[in-house]
Amino acid sequence: MVDFGICLALFLLAPPGLRSDPPPLVATHFFYWYKFPDEHFATERGGEGHRRQFTHPERVSYESADWFEAEFRDMARAGVDIALPVYWDAPGIRFSRTGLKPMVAALDRLATHRGPRVKLGLFFDTTTLLNDVRGAKPSGGRADLTTETGRDLFCRTVIEYFEQIPARHWARLNRDPHAGAVPVVLYGSAFAAAWDQSLGDRLRAAFSRRFEQERICLVADVSWGDLGQDLTTAWGAALSGPKLFERVAQIGPGYDDSKVPGRMTPIRDREGGDFYRWSWQQALAHRPDLVLIETWNEMHEGTEICPSAEEGETYLELTREFVDRLKRGLEPGPPVRLRYEEPRPRPDLSFGKEALGRETVSADYGTTERIGLAELAWEDGPLQVDGGWLRSSGSPGSGEAMRYLYFRVSDHWRFDVDEDLWLEVTREPGGSLLVQYDSRDVTATQKGAYTGASAVASIPEGPEGSLLIERFHLKGARLANRQNGGADLRLAFTGAGPAVRRVELRPER
Repeated sequence: MVDFGICLALFLLAPPGLRSDPPPLVATHFFYWYKFPDEHFATERGGEGHRRQFTHPERVSYESADWFEAEFRDMARAGVDIALPVYWDAPGIRFSRTGLKPMVAALDRLATHRGPRVKLGLFFDTTTLLNDVRGAKPSGGRADLTTETGRDLFCRTVIEYFEQIPARHWARLNRDPHAGAVPVVLYGSAFAAAWDQSLGDRLRAAFSRRFEQERICLVADVSWGDLGQDLTTAWGAALSGPKLFERVAQIGPGYDDSKVPGRMTPIRDREGGDFYRWSWQQALAHRPDLVLIETWNEMHEGTEICPSAEEGETYLELTREFVDRLKRGLEPGPPVRLRYEEPRPRPDLSFGKEALGRETVSADYGTTERIGLAELAWEDGPLQVDGGWLRSSGSPGSGEAMRYLYFRVSDHWRFDVDEDLWLEVTREPGGSLLVQYDSRDVTATQKGAYTGASAVASIPEGPEGSLLIERFHLKGARLANRQNGGADLRLAFTGAGPAVRRVELRPER
């Protein structure tokens, strides 16, 4: 008779590669919207659309089963288990449905070969919840996922994708409590008007009705809060660093969208692969069931790990190395030291050249003069300028809802500095005003991008105190364009907020 205690001891002492536990799975976001030479290629933008390039761009097409086969072979060589095609399914978005047939044909070809093969989950690009993307009315609206119409749209998008993918190619998670479930990963929530905690259950029920005895594992971006998901992740790991949640790790190799017109996103230097190595080490230490790699091939943001003209197969090989460590349960290895602890901001020299060499910068709404300082409209900071005043154009809402007025400072004047400044705001009296500015204080919100400053002086001005001048001390100001929209500071207030006449920024002397 076999001694159970001896068997258990042998199991626990066995090398990680010999253990019978299901290994963690690795998935990657797969952008299949490319068709050489004019769909999502640099030629769309006069040769300046991509930071990085495919090794054989002329072969790249969402209409080509050969291209899909090559991509899936490379993924399998890298140790990737699951491809997450980025699905849009909106009128006029041709690649989304057209690309699925050759994608399936490529998987059918690969099924005849021995060895590891990639299976498919779904990356639901929630951008299609915008009315303007779907061609829905009213223009500028977003789908309300608390309504029957909105819920049906949400569920139908997922179901129609899987209707086009034979179940033999579906990826299935392999660890309890999600074993056998098909992964559905959601992008950010900003494109939906509303949702609630029942949305996940609604999707699961609709999926099971359409596909008998099948179930999904809903993996939602953290921006959704609680919508009844099974797992949580977060987009932005390629730029900001690993996103670690219960049972899930999301990582990326770096970020650079500097060739995309109009973008001012900071750059995450790849550091010769060290940022990717460091990110993998954080993931290994986390012991996840699922690793999401962001991304396989989103070239225009420079987040790809697929073979590229710039890097060859470097990142494919790095991925294979760390996936092996992950699946064997090995330790992360000697710690990697990064040269840059955070993304490197980029100066925007398209604005405010007149501020170069000046002592102060200012925006005066009485005279309409802007010298190196200008307002910036944003989603939570709508604004209007009329009658010599800058005001918030949004509804004040109820209670103490916070509203903002954003400003950008000319990078010709100050950029990525460490300097004490004074901010002077001339406004209507009434209410309270707080300034949040981009500083060097890494303990403040978002590593200092939203450092708070209260008024240190309030001086009535004008006839019978019709104006109020408030001065704010901005200690250790950085001004590296790290707030929403590339802003450097914002005025924060409750309710309708004050009307602003003038804003001036000067160095401490």
